[in-house]
Amino acid sequence: LAFHARHVPTISLENYLQRILKYCPTTNEVFLSILVYFERMSVLSRNTTGKEFIIDSYNVHRLVIAGITVASKFFSDIFYTNSRYAKVGGLPQAELNQLELQFLLLNDFDLAITDEEMETY
Repeated sequence: LAFHARHVPTISLENYLQRILKYCPTTNEVFLSILVYFERMSVLSRNTTGKEFIIDSYNVHRLVIAGITVASKFFSDIFYTNSRYAKVGGLPQAELNQLELQFLLLNDFDLAITDEEMETY
């Protein structure tokens, strides 16, 4: 529920990703890694609660900015501050901080991705 927005954001997901890339440039590895993390979140949710983790238009933008924040810190030697990611993502910094922690919890703090996993995506 931490990722669920009250309203669907007016910016399309494609434009949101382009905005993030423009103001917080990062590698393709970071963008690909969030797909791995999303799948892991789904599997972990199904295995621990028996419920599906649904990604929809109410939560995808928050999941993306939290995922990029986490993945950038994990994969890159140089990354931006949470205040910058929050500003670019259109969120208060305190909310992004909370989403970052929830994202890590939903991935069981397992951020390492093998080369084989990365190639699959």
